[in-house]
Amino acid sequence: MVAGVVALAAIVLLCVNLYLQSGGVQQRIRDSAQRSLGTEVKIRSSMYLPWSGLVIRGISIPDPANPNTNFVEAEALRIRFSLRPLMEGRFVITECTLFQPKVIVRQLENGDWVLPLGAKRAEAVEAPKEPAATATKGISFKAELQNARLRGGSIVFLNAKNRAIVTLEKTDISAKVAPDRSATGIFEIGRSDFFGSLKPRKVGGAFTWDGKTLDLPDIEGTLAGGKLAGKYRVETSEQPSFALALQVTGVLLRKLAEDAQIEQGKTEGSLQGSLDLSGDPRDSASLTGAGHFELVSARLRPVEFLVKLGELLQIDELQLLKLSDARIDATIRDERVQVDDVILKSDNLILRGNGPVRFNGKMNLEASLLVNRKLQQQLKGVLSKNFVDSEDPEYRQLPFTVTGRIDNPRTDLIDKLIGAKVGQDVGGILMNILRSGAPQKADDKKEAEGN
Repeated sequence: MVAGVVALAAIVLLCVNLYLQSGGVQQRIRDSAQRSLGTEVKIRSSMYLPWSGLVIRGISIPDPANPNTNFVEAEALRIRFSLRPLMEGRFVITECTLFQPKVIVRQLENGDWVLPLGAKRAEAVEAPKEPAATATKGISFKAELQNARLRGGSIVFLNAKNRAIVTLEKTDISAKVAPDRSATGIFEIGRSDFFGSLKPRKVGGAFTWDGKTLDLPDIEGTLAGGKLAGKYRVETSEQPSFALALQVTGVLLRKLAEDAQIEQGKTEGSLQGSLDLSGDPRDSASLTGAGHFELVSARLRPVEFLVKLGELLQIDELQLLKLSDARIDATIRDERVQVDDVILKSDNLILRGNGPVRFNGKMNLEASLLVNRKLQQQLKGVLSKNFVDSEDPEYRQLPFTVTGRIDNPRTDLIDKLIGAKVGQDVGGILMNILRSGAPQKADDKKEAEGN
């Protein structure tokens, strides 16, 4: 009796797998994906086992712009379902898990972003329907999904130059799905990278989805040893929009510099602040927002030529800024970050600036170096002559500009300080100027007269 049942079960299992391997279910999945996504879906293999469910392996969606590459891949999709409801014409999926999906989002030359799971839907809807006679035949089931999961996912945003500007890795999502297709769940992004500089870790929280609105009301994570918190909400209507609010506290400057692959030197202190951003997620020109950040108990290495100047004049403050006040206020609009005011203040000098930093990295900041009377004396008369009066009678200032790109800034501060355009040998030029401005010794004076 038992042997007969086992044999019958084996025959049923064999028949199911033969049907799967023959392409019946695979073709249904491909046809369904073609209708919903408007693009081809490739499947390597599929198999059904009672204890693991239906497992589809090697899923990929080719990039329409480049058929040799895929903009969506997944190691496997596992679907577990109840057998009894099948007799009632119901396909009840108790669990649907997608393993190690990889998604690539590309930016076009005009600045628009192509979303893999929505870029072709409009074309698919407008495409002429095939005659009913060519449609895939079979029993019709009403599908119901109860639980959805994603394990080890990653998504990469590539700009128009094919450079990764945002990467999200080790993403896990678990959600319970209601009969009306709404969902509640939790998510965690293990690792992320923004522009190769900011690298938050273990960012996650709860979320809700009602079919039109995705709401993440309580986001938590870490950034460079500090805490990250915020909320995010996106509306997926005909005119999509989003709103993001983030706060950071206790972010370590040394760790932040390390993540951005910047020389840490003697950098110390921490960062705190907030950022609010909103707009159409498909259009960078629509983004608006504001940010405010402060440095706490910060010590920073200034730009290189100030360090060299500090070494020549033996001014420790120019070699390492110990900041008593350091903050930046900025607004986001018109595809740029408008720096409204940035200030770095130590005991005897102040650096201030404002101006635009465009989304493409180009910047044009108007800045000033202010020094008090103590530092003016140390700078020697020959270097301090180009400073002008400021609003504060205790300080004199030297206006300058910062241009170029944010990853390769250029400044004319050394030219303004010396009063002439200089080349690469900043140290040598400064030494010559200091020597020419210093009183000559008697022996040097006689030697000069003899020549």
